[in-house]
Amino acid sequence: MRSARVLRNVITNYLRFFAGGAISFLITPLMVHTLGDGGYGLWVMVFSLTGYFGLVDQGIRPSLVRFVSRDQASGDEEGLKRIINSAIALYTTAGVITLAATVVVAWQFGAWFKIDPAMLPKAQTTVLIAGSTLALGFPLGVFGAVLSGLQRYDLANSIGIGISILRALLFVLVLRAGGGIVDLAWVSLATTLVGHLCTVVVVRRLLPVPLGFRWVRRESLKQIGSYGGFAFVGALASSLAFQTDSIVITMFLGAASVTPFALAAGLIDNVRSLVYSATWVLSPTASEMDTRGETNHLHAMLIAGARYSMLLSGPVLAALMIFGQELLTTWVGPGYRTAGVLIVILAIPTLFSLPQSAASSMLYGISRHKVVVGLSLLNALFNLVLSLLWVRPYGLVGVALGTAVPLALIGGITLAVYAAHAMGMPVRRYLWEGMGQPALLSLAFVVPALAVRQIFHPTGWLPLGLAVGVPWLAFAAVVWKWGVGPAERTRWAQMVPRAFGIRPRTAPVTPEASA
Repeated sequence: MRSARVLRNVITNYLRFFAGGAISFLITPLMVHTLGDGGYGLWVMVFSLTGYFGLVDQGIRPSLVRFVSRDQASGDEEGLKRIINSAIALYTTAGVITLAATVVVAWQFGAWFKIDPAMLPKAQTTVLIAGSTLALGFPLGVFGAVLSGLQRYDLANSIGIGISILRALLFVLVLRAGGGIVDLAWVSLATTLVGHLCTVVVVRRLLPVPLGFRWVRRESLKQIGSYGGFAFVGALASSLAFQTDSIVITMFLGAASVTPFALAAGLIDNVRSLVYSATWVLSPTASEMDTRGETNHLHAMLIAGARYSMLLSGPVLAALMIFGQELLTTWVGPGYRTAGVLIVILAIPTLFSLPQSAASSMLYGISRHKVVVGLSLLNALFNLVLSLLWVRPYGLVGVALGTAVPLALIGGITLAVYAAHAMGMPVRRYLWEGMGQPALLSLAFVVPALAVRQIFHPTGWLPLGLAVGVPWLAFAAVVWKWGVGPAERTRWAQMVPRAFGIRPRTAPVTPEASA
């Protein structure tokens, strides 16, 4: 049952997301207070910068997921051999280029960025280690993409959770021992490579495709390159939109100013990851449906993806906007309370853009992603221009507004309209069923949450938990009563046991339910 498989992938994605979120939530205050604003800001900035090298992976990886899922669905073993080996060749080339670029960036780091001269050697060393981590991981990353193409996110997530826990434990030991960003970078390199090696072992057991240069084909390289070229531009655009902010802040305001912005943006990124954890798995599923001509199932998945994305993210973003200052005070201290305004600015456009993540994933899966990439690039360019224009007069608020305005207009509204047209669906239906209805249901959280904040400002984990938990219970009751119909409840009752390999004792599943 396809729905059960998708649900299993989503569940394990969420296990990985919550594990990673909990680890980040616990370790961030330790890093901030141990490294200081300057050290932590430099850590964020360096990994934002070297993250651009990873864009090559974000270009090739979606194409590999697309073609592996397609060839697997059609039973094309020869195609799998050609695609996988050709991808390894491309990834190896990308690794060599990344390593060369890393050396250049490390060499020119002091000239390009505003940084304390005393910290320059550490920054350069950290850049070299971070870039080398990506370069060495590129060829091995092929196997992680193959797991995604095989729709075995459950296995990938099991490895990812284990590596995240190991990395966090080592981070704590290093920080407690007085280590700095260079030591943390070495830990990141070692644990990342261990994770890649575990993935290689798993994939070789699932899909023992022969490896070798003789399976590399020019047509496969062109196929990956054509698809991956657009995906690369899309990944570049996303990084410009969400990673450039720290670089702009470092250039104009200094590395220490990155810390409050990174705390606010990190909370919003966690909500984004909450939704992406579910929508990422839709790309290979959409590819499979497209290969088999299942257009009606694609339409149903488009609306369901937007709807559940809104139901997931709406209350969480509302909670961050309403209780953001109290959360920051409880989490990292009262000195960062003022970053609450940044949370509000960044959260509002995210409400518009997150429901489109399912559509973007599906459009990539069916090779209708060129316009999505174009919109992402347009959004990124406006983001960069507005951030540069507003950083001097408005400071961190200007950078946040530079991100928010194009994200709402382009990444939200415009992308929603295009997705509906691309899928052959009335725009009004998509906006209402996918976004409008769940947005109204989210008011069941917003109204009581605002009432709670009017009564008192909850500082401390227990008061915050109660302040958020009570409105969320009201929201959940409303969604269960009016947001989920009887047929959908029955479908969930059938899918959940199957996701864990259990056959529910129910009536036979209808064709619609098994989609």
